[in-house]
Amino acid sequence: MDTHRLRYFLSIAEHGSMSRAANVLGIAQPALSRQVRRLEDDLGVTLFVRTSRGMELTEDGERLRASTATPLRQLELALQYAGSPLARIERGLRIGLTETAAGILAAPLLGGLAAAFPRVNFSVTVANTGRLVDELIQETLDTAIIHSVPDDRLFYSDLLVEELVVVGGPASVLDPACPIEFSELSELPLVLPASSTGIGSALVNTALRRNVTLTSRFVTDSVQATKDFVEAGLAYCVLPVSACGVELEAGRLRYAPLRDPAPTQRLGMAATGRHKLPRGFSIKVGLIIRDEIARLVGSGRWPARILPPAPRP
Repeated sequence: MDTHRLRYFLSIAEHGSMSRAANVLGIAQPALSRQVRRLEDDLGVTLFVRTSRGMELTEDGERLRASTATPLRQLELALQYAGSPLARIERGLRIGLTETAAGILAAPLLGGLAAAFPRVNFSVTVANTGRLVDELIQETLDTAIIHSVPDDRLFYSDLLVEELVVVGGPASVLDPACPIEFSELSELPLVLPASSTGIGSALVNTALRRNVTLTSRFVTDSVQATKDFVEAGLAYCVLPVSACGVELEAGRLRYAPLRDPAPTQRLGMAATGRHKLPRGFSIKVGLIIRDEIARLVGSGRWPARILPPAPRP
């Protein structure tokens, strides 16, 4: 099968519009439409339906996107870096990810990095921001995706900002179309993070500004344990949608946006000035991280807003 047609298909799926995809790809819209029809003919399925909101994937289209987006990206990266001196680097790369980001980012990111750097071995640490910062300082990590924290010992650059939502069990009445006031969290039993960074910091600071008292029924830094408690109907929690997409899609969890105010969390890329990665390698790793995150956000899989790089001392 022509991989160009798959790339065209994925671009339309990402942008939700035939015309926008054609502009990004630099081809005429009628030619793009023909390529998609040929792909549908080859597969014997309908991939898109036109709606008032644009081009929407059918169930067959969603299955194709889910099964091809990451492998095609890995192939593109492998071809892009084939013959490059970077592709011949033999070393280890130690990456840290927050638990909320790991579920959606780890697989596509490591797939992309492995395709670009076939001789590199990867070690991945999933932990809260406090521990990841400690490991960066101790030089047991090369780079990490962390929540924004003030620390003069780190080089930090913003990646994205995402809203936090209240999450309940399948029997809860939470509805994505019906936001609730932040102050209403005071009436709910909550699973709260033990760590004072990341979500914990966002909640504490917002509650203090609004003079709201939050009641912790359970305290844990484990995102999986948090979701298990909530799914069992024992409490509610506050998480980004990206951290519980699988459970939400399966109906095991429900959520509602928060307002007045809507708390957010920032994620960024961090490293210390003492890391020993070759400069060219380090730059390419950073570019691939940003590119993979941009793809996830652009496709709608990661409900967030991309932030421009903003290095902090």
